[in-house]
Amino acid sequence: MPLASEHVQENIAGVSLMSQHFQQHHALILQAAGEGIFGLDLEGRHTFVNPAAAKMLGHEPQELVGQHSHSLWHHTKPDNSTYPKEDCPIYRAYKDGQVHQGDNEVFWRKDGTSFPTAYTSTPIRNDDGGLIGAVVVFQDITYRRQCEQAIEQFRRTNDMILQAAGEGIFGLDLEGRHTFVNPAANTLLGYEPGELLGKPSHLTWHHTKSDGSPYPAETCPIYKAYKDGLVHQGDEEVFWRKDGTSFTAQYTSTPIWDDQGALAGAVVTFQDITEKKRMAAQLLEEAKLAEVTRVLGNIGHDIKNMLMPVLSGANLLKDEIDEQFPRLLEIHAQGAELSYANNQELLRMIVTNAKRIQDRVREIADAVKGVTSPPHFTTCQIHTIIEGVYETLRTYAKEKDITLNTATLEALPLLEGDERRLFNALHNLVNNAIPEIPRGGSVAIQCSVGEDAKTVYLAVTDTGRGMAPEIRDRLFTSQAISTKATGTGLGTKIVKDVIMIHHGTIRVESEEGKGTTFFIQLPISQKAHI
Repeated sequence: MPLASEHVQENIAGVSLMSQHFQQHHALILQAAGEGIFGLDLEGRHTFVNPAAAKMLGHEPQELVGQHSHSLWHHTKPDNSTYPKEDCPIYRAYKDGQVHQGDNEVFWRKDGTSFPTAYTSTPIRNDDGGLIGAVVVFQDITYRRQCEQAIEQFRRTNDMILQAAGEGIFGLDLEGRHTFVNPAANTLLGYEPGELLGKPSHLTWHHTKSDGSPYPAETCPIYKAYKDGLVHQGDEEVFWRKDGTSFTAQYTSTPIWDDQGALAGAVVTFQDITEKKRMAAQLLEEAKLAEVTRVLGNIGHDIKNMLMPVLSGANLLKDEIDEQFPRLLEIHAQGAELSYANNQELLRMIVTNAKRIQDRVREIADAVKGVTSPPHFTTCQIHTIIEGVYETLRTYAKEKDITLNTATLEALPLLEGDERRLFNALHNLVNNAIPEIPRGGSVAIQCSVGEDAKTVYLAVTDTGRGMAPEIRDRLFTSQAISTKATGTGLGTKIVKDVIMIHHGTIRVESEEGKGTTFFIQLPISQKAHI
């Protein structure tokens, strides 16, 4: 028996030593912990304070033991208002027996400063399950708060940049749904803020091509960015607004990658380049016009030089005819009188038209210099202008077996007009008609005066092939189509410009196989339009 008693005593001593060792080990852990650790009794007094807790609060550990916790370092809220202990979640842990934790509290140091903290307040129970206090573990999260604030500021700055950007910006997920839409994108597409979020992008504003055909998502380069992980960009796509209208867009679709390097979506930036395209086309047209102007200047110069010997030669030929034909007439040479008359007529036509060409060449020269002569209105006779046009074109019409007719010309009153421009307009109409008329056909110009005696009406009618609707509808514009191999299509545009200068109107009626009629209306006086 004595031996057994000694054995039991030895076991008790061993357990006691192990318990002491265990308690010492735990004490070392608590002392070495980087987090602040408090032990609190049921009155909220400190029963234990580790070095980290004391250091963070600016106290020595022994200063805090036995002191009330809440009134010492948790007495005031972050807004500097008083913090009743009844509202304190740390206090509640040793009252309601629940674990309380958070990261929106501040603890106060001995010197009156404070710091944000993350804490956990856990109730302590005895062997019978009764509450005997709480243990509070906390840490100073000042640096974390600074990092969070820096991140939040960075996020706000980025958000302000995205919100203020003039280009439209979308964020898209892997299904092509909008995860972000900046104000510019909403404005460009005609949507209210938030209206596009969650909606499929392609079906909403990229569903149709510029030619009106459907646009499959699989062939969409914007769609591809969050499928193939490549950057796609271009300036030939059409984006569709909410109201059904569209615009040409310049875009860049860039894939988004997550932290693991997997595709997470795409960001699309775009802008409406309709005006930019228009200006580019305008600049191209201006460049072409500048080149045309340069070429016209050269051509005009050469024509002027080439006309000089024509006029000189015509004058010499007239002198020669005037000298030789009287001798033939004296000896009554057969046909000499008719030949003399024909030669005189042809020479007159050559000289008249050469001088008209000279006038037009001067206009080219003025235009190249940037000078456009204003209309020169004088009193003129319409029938004289028409006779001049027919005189110029009679030989050409005769070769084609075309008759040039007039009606009711002599009774027309004088009108105010630019005779040279009116001649050019009527010359264009008749000259354009002749090659379109089958042999044996005709061109007729009929004139009348309006009932108010203030307007002259002209109808230029031919018995030609007529015009197809697509040609007729583009007359009088720079897009006019010529059916002649060497035609430019500009003739009717010139006619329209002349009529407009005279404050008149012109329209056309034409049917294929039945001919064409141009109806012109001109005011007799220009005074009302000056």
